[in-house]
Amino acid sequence: MPNTINNQVRYINEKNLLDYIGKGRSYRSTKTSIVIVRKGRIKFMKSFETVTLAGGNIYFLFPNGFFELKETSTDLEITIVSIDIELFSQLSFEFNRLEVYQFLISNYSNKFIISESVVTELDKLTEILRLNLHKTESKFSSTILLNLLNVLVYTVFEAINALQNFTGSGIMDRKQELVFEFLKLLSNNYKRERKVSFYAHKLSVSSRYLSSTIKSVTKKTANQVIHQYIISEAKVLLTSSNKKITEIASELNFNDQYYFSNFFKKHTGLNPSGFKEKNKKEYNYTSI
Repeated sequence: MPNTINNQVRYINEKNLLDYIGKGRSYRSTKTSIVIVRKGRIKFMKSFETVTLAGGNIYFLFPNGFFELKETSTDLEITIVSIDIELFSQLSFEFNRLEVYQFLISNYSNKFIISESVVTELDKLTEILRLNLHKTESKFSSTILLNLLNVLVYTVFEAINALQNFTGSGIMDRKQELVFEFLKLLSNNYKRERKVSFYAHKLSVSSRYLSSTIKSVTKKTANQVIHQYIISEAKVLLTSSNKKITEIASELNFNDQYYFSNFFKKHTGLNPSGFKEKNKKEYNYTSI
């Protein structure tokens, strides 16, 4: 039988791309994905922004974002490796994960150009990963897969770091580690919990200390970070044609539609119905 980690990792290439992503339909991403284009071109919408990738490009997709495939060239050669966030956290990284994450999400295009030799190296690594994902489970399967993922991620970051030095600070200090753990907790709980005290309790620190730490590391308050997650999710839910505003308010744990509408307008300048009408689309969940 296939290895159980197969449920936490997806290998997609040009041959099965359309099995996971249909053209002209919008999808919610559920994993952290590394997109490697070897040849040809691919164009898609990502959070209301058009992205075009060509041969030699690497791109990162993060959970809870949405995208819509627009075009693919006939000569497209692409590999997408998608990893569950929980599995990603099990990988043994010796670099500063928070700084890398902040660098990737703050990079304007989130698109990087790598050399042909690195593209070839990554092609070989991802092929070995693919073969191991379909092997019968054995005593060492999980260890082999985790180490292959480690090598793949390090190779990608090494290529990017050669262009832009973003891993020079080494391992995270205690404050950065706390913020990283907060972000992990937030990604799993923001729909239900908006109070800083909830996250502080889970992290065994005071609300005041957590807030000051987040502010010193991210330059944003804890509430700003939490609200950013909620607004991003609300925007996606609002643009889903099968969701009513009352349902969205309930899903995001607002007491009523009025409270949700005021919250949304305060942060976006638009009321939910206006935003929904302006950006109406149909969304689907996918495993990348």
